[in-house]
Amino acid sequence: MRLQYIIFLLGCLLQTSNALHTYVKSGEMKCFYKNLKKGDVLIGDLDTAVKNNGIYEEDPAVKVSVSIAETFDDDHIVLNQKNPYTGDFTFTALDNGEHRICVSPTYPDSNEPIRVYLDLEISNIEALDTKGKQNEAQLRKRVDQLNQRLNNIRMEQDVIRENEASFRNQSEAANSKITFWTLVQIFILAGMCTFQVSYLKNFFVKQKVI
Repeated sequence: MRLQYIIFLLGCLLQTSNALHTYVKSGEMKCFYKNLKKGDVLIGDLDTAVKNNGIYEEDPAVKVSVSIAETFDDDHIVLNQKNPYTGDFTFTALDNGEHRICVSPTYPDSNEPIRVYLDLEISNIEALDTKGKQNEAQLRKRVDQLNQRLNNIRMEQDVIRENEASFRNQSEAANSKITFWTLVQIFILAGMCTFQVSYLKNFFVKQKVI
């Protein structure tokens, strides 16, 4: 049963990923084709670099146009947006069929070649919802665990405070008893000393009389 549950989760979270890269000049368009089903979520991770002194480096001056068209519906454009030199974009398919994904970078120096790296991932929106619900359930469970731990800590603190109060009361009671008996002993000793001094004084007076 547990194995079937794991297989089910892996099936829900299964994603199709394709990494593509190409070299173009400013204003040139490159297109890729993907068959998408209704509800599929296309996530594109876009990265560009410009050749400078023989080395390709990222340049914020690069701007990338991204468009997606439904080839099965007379090339109807369903996404057309401007992107920076690096970043990502997301598209959700509304119908089944082939989609054309086109990227067109622009750069002030039209003679410099531009390297375009495009990583495409395809997930189903139901799988994403399932994953989101699972993450939400895990977060709730974690919050409940933290609340329970917090309650346990508060209970331990209450017990510690009660023990400290009891120990403090016992210490105060013991100190009071010690103080009381110390005073009693002082009075007794003072009385004994007074009696002894009086006795010795009378004794010496009698000796002188004799």
